[in-house]
Amino acid sequence: MEKADRYRYRCRHLKLIPFHLLSQLDLTRFWDRVLRRAGIPVAFSQGFNPRPQLSFGPATATGVVSRAEYLDITLREPYEPNQLQELINGQIPAGMKVVQIELVSLEAPSIIKALRGIQYTYVFPRDTDLIQLDLEDIEVLERTLQPNNEFMISFLFTGKNILYNPFKLIEMIPTELKWGNPLRIMKEECIW
Repeated sequence: MEKADRYRYRCRHLKLIPFHLLSQLDLTRFWDRVLRRAGIPVAFSQGFNPRPQLSFGPATATGVVSRAEYLDITLREPYEPNQLQELINGQIPAGMKVVQIELVSLEAPSIIKALRGIQYTYVFPRDTDLIQLDLEDIEVLERTLQPNNEFMISFLFTGKNILYNPFKLIEMIPTELKWGNPLRIMKEECIW
């Protein structure tokens, strides 16, 4: 049996306050530095300007807190997922903590191709009109009134209506509903 020379790991990590203000370019630099500091043998692309083989999920809009950021890392050596998670978490702040790592096949679809849906939670002011939205491929998962009189609504976006930019929901809401702008948006989960 021939030993593989590349190993791909899918990491789920947080992007909490204040890291929700990092752009995707900042995240790319951040992960490159973290992996170098941790001494993890990342595989590099071929060619004139080799780059670490990192593949990110859909970029979360700047300003959106996320509990479901995904990153594929290709390594030259195998690691146990728990060991890799400990090495990485030893180099990053708690607001960016890796919460799950799994080994995936090199032939497995990319994060973007495997994605079937994204769940976001929006927090709206109390005076929000909570009429049911009737939009295809959008499911309202939960509506709750918070103690501070804010409404928290969780949506699952699937099919052709997967929202990579959660601010687009505001454009989809009919103007007669008068929802206003959300106070906060959180990316909760990615559905495979």
